[in-house]
Amino acid sequence: MYVRLNAPDIVCEGCANAITSALSKLDGVQQVVVDVSTRTVQVQYEEGRIAVDAILQRLDAAGFPATVVV
Repeated sequence: MYVRLNAPDIVCEGCANAITSALSKLDGVQQVVVDVSTRTVQVQYEEGRIAVDAILQRLDAAGFPATVVV
């Protein structure tokens, strides 16, 4: 499964690296792609092992509150 997130506080590659590091440590997250120019994060995850809410909580804890792009 994929989810695309809008994280308006992404301003640089350092932010992208912090997000990738924080999310990659979650069990069930398979891939994280951060686009600094659009301030979005695409996460590939294993449904049943992790919920989107857990991904959002980790981003919030890392200082990058995000919302799901519908």
